[in-house]
Amino acid sequence: MGPGPDDGRVTRRAATARLSLVAVLCAPLLSGAGEVGPALPTPPPAPETLPPAPQTLPPAPQTVPPAPLPATATGTGPGKTASPSGIETAVRRTLPPEALGRLTLDVWLVNDPDFPPVTPSMATAILAQARATLSDKLGFGTLELNVKGGESVQSFIGRHAGADKACLEELEPLRVRPSGRRAVDVDPKLVRRFLSRWSVESLAAFFPEAERRDLTSYDAIASTLLAEFDRKVATIADFKLANGQSLLAADKLDLRSYVNWICALRNQDDADLVLTNELILYDLASEPYPHSIFAKCKVGGASLLSPRRRAIYRRAVFASTFSMVTDLPFFQEDGVLTLAADDKLKVIGTFIVAHELGHAVFKLPDFYDHPPQCLMTTKYETGYVSGYRDLLQHPGPCPACQPWVDAKRFVFQAEEARRDGKWDAAIDYLRLAIKRTPKQIDGNYVRYIADLSVQVAQGYAALGKIKDALAWLKAALRIVPDHEEAVEVQRSIEGGATKYIENKEPAGGAN
Repeated sequence: MGPGPDDGRVTRRAATARLSLVAVLCAPLLSGAGEVGPALPTPPPAPETLPPAPQTLPPAPQTVPPAPLPATATGTGPGKTASPSGIETAVRRTLPPEALGRLTLDVWLVNDPDFPPVTPSMATAILAQARATLSDKLGFGTLELNVKGGESVQSFIGRHAGADKACLEELEPLRVRPSGRRAVDVDPKLVRRFLSRWSVESLAAFFPEAERRDLTSYDAIASTLLAEFDRKVATIADFKLANGQSLLAADKLDLRSYVNWICALRNQDDADLVLTNELILYDLASEPYPHSIFAKCKVGGASLLSPRRRAIYRRAVFASTFSMVTDLPFFQEDGVLTLAADDKLKVIGTFIVAHELGHAVFKLPDFYDHPPQCLMTTKYETGYVSGYRDLLQHPGPCPACQPWVDAKRFVFQAEEARRDGKWDAAIDYLRLAIKRTPKQIDGNYVRYIADLSVQVAQGYAALGKIKDALAWLKAALRIVPDHEEAVEVQRSIEGGATKYIENKEPAGGAN
């Protein structure tokens, strides 16, 4: 699934910023209508029976060769035009096919003693499969995933969620609790605003076919979703573990709360990917993802705000093995009982870990209407096992995801150019990334565009073009007034300390 309320508290200021973003920052960059991304194709009808799956995905290549950098220029130069604000319009360039992502992520194992643990050997197999999937589906063959260590879920949640009281207080009014706050009691305006990220038609496609006829509006979809939300939470609260304890007992509820995991990842600095065996109850009613609610109201994984992490700028991912290893029939994935142990790990690596890294690294949201080769699909009829087999039967990238992948490649290329000191090339690539990034992304679009804009400002500052640097910083701060890096860079420039930028990490979004 995609982000939680991560990427910023939902306020009127944030909503206004979204509306004013193009006018403030991107108007000169978005002159080509339709370049934000093509209309999504209608997926072909699913076969009545699924052919047997091949044994494995193709292995990831050892390295991805670097793509050529664009020719650089100084000043406005040929191929560039000055906008009224003084911010130049980037040169159009042809995107080479190679992805330049070079990314190393730290992994942390978090286990609950009530469930089968994630062992180091299991983690190795899961992560290898995730790498192979990302290479096949997104052309991302240079990812390293290194297990640093681990701890119990009680320790992890206690250290991190418990230390972030502000986060818990912010989300408590939106949290569903057994025999307590219901999903239907949450402000319907918040729910409708969340659902409006997708079309009514694409949302309806996730529901059971018999229910789709009446789902002709956001209100109808919200009403049906929230009622199902409350029904599922009540059902899960009645389940017992082998020791007779309730699955959602008072001393376990916070460890198994999605809200608490959101707050834990906001506060932690252990890893970029947390691999856990925990049951994570989906209890955030303001964001009723259809696939989470209908998929037994638990979370298999999420890409979330994690401000202290920098590998995937300000983000971290958790992925849970629970539904692939549990002996509780309600939560078992369809088809899991027919799989060998090794195949279960391949499903986890593909349809949980790689899927969540697709969110975090490439900013891909969940899709309900993409073709069968899509790693990010979350249709009603697609479970982890059937989705894995669909991907094996349809190798290669999803064409409908390509706008997101292409936009992120520009960011990777900008980072490569920056490391080589080719600031003009880095600026060109970043401007193309800003122009080409679709509006619907994993996380907060406004914040992401501001992150990229600060990197552009850093590039101009490194070239000594202070006027251009300050113009980009001003635009970034207009849409995200509390952008910490923008404030820091602006103060440094105004204080005359611009040379430090050459040795700084990029402000955001580079990985």
